[in-house]
Amino acid sequence: MILRNTAGAMAFKSGFGYFDRTVFTFVYCPAIKSELIGLIVMKQPRSLSILLAIGIIAFSPLMQAQEKLPADTVASVNGKAIPELWLKQGLKARAAQGQKDTPELRQAIREDLINREVMSQEADRLRLYDTPEAQAQLAQIHQNFLAGLLINDYQDKHPLSDADVKAAYDKQMAELVNQQQYKLSLITLPNEAEAADVLARLRKGEAFADLAKSKSIDASARNGGSLDWLLPTQVAPVISYVIANLPKGGYSAVPIQTSVGWSIIKVDDKRAFKAPSLEVSKEQIRLALMQKQRNEYLKKLRDAAKVVE
Repeated sequence: MILRNTAGAMAFKSGFGYFDRTVFTFVYCPAIKSELIGLIVMKQPRSLSILLAIGIIAFSPLMQAQEKLPADTVASVNGKAIPELWLKQGLKARAAQGQKDTPELRQAIREDLINREVMSQEADRLRLYDTPEAQAQLAQIHQNFLAGLLINDYQDKHPLSDADVKAAYDKQMAELVNQQQYKLSLITLPNEAEAADVLARLRKGEAFADLAKSKSIDASARNGGSLDWLLPTQVAPVISYVIANLPKGGYSAVPIQTSVGWSIIKVDDKRAFKAPSLEVSKEQIRLALMQKQRNEYLKKLRDAAKVVE
C-alpha cells in the first residue's frame, strides 16, 4: 500500500512500520507493539533505506528480548552460556593474588572467559581432543583436579588453629636455641673439571664474588654467590658437614658434588641462632604444617590402597 508521510514524501508500508527514500519515520508498529520514538531525515537511495530499516528491526524490543542473557550468566558464545560462577571464581583467584575487585578487572575476566569459550568451541569443531595424546592429557587434568578437590576438602574439615601454629613454633625454637647460623657464598659449576679450575684461581687470590658472578650457574651468581643466613638443617648434609668445620672466611678445599653440579662453599660469617618472632614465622609454619598434614593423609590413603607396580 502506498502512503504519504508527514514530510510529504512517497512511502511504502512494511510489516514493521513505514519508510521511504528520503525520510525515515519511526511509527507505531502493531506487529511489535512499539511506540513512536523519533524521526531521522535521510537522503539516500532506496536500497540503503531498506538496510537501515533492517537495522531498526534488529534493535526493536522484540529482538532485544531474544538477546537477553539468562540469569546467572555473564555472556554467551554461539548460544552457549558462560556462568556467572566462573566470573566469581576468577575474582576469587585474583583476590588471592592481591588484586581488588574493580569494574575493569571484572571486564578483563569476562573477556578472558569469552575468548577461551570461543577457542574451546573451535577446538571442539576441529575435534582436536580426539587423539590419544589429548585424551591422556584430559585424563591427567581430571585426575589432578579431583586430587586437589580431595585435599581441599580434607583440610577444610581439619583446619589448623593458631594454637597449632604456636605449638609448632615453640617446638622449633626449643630445638634451634643452641644452633649456629651461617652466612654462606656459593659457586656452582656444571662439572668437576671447571670447579677445580675455579678453585685453583681462588687459591691464586682471585675474589670469590668475582668468580661467582662470571662462572657460577647458580641463581646467586648475580649477588656474587651470596646467600641468606642458613641453618645446617637447611642445606644438604654434605654441605652441612663442610661448613661446620670451616673457619670464618674459609672455603671448601675440594669441589662438593650436589644435585645441580659441583660447588665451592665459602663461610662468610657465623652467629648464634637468632630466633624470628612468631608473627614473622607463623605463615611459613602454617604452610609447613599443611604440607605435613597432606603427606600424612596421603600415606593413610596409600596404605589402604592396593598398589601394583
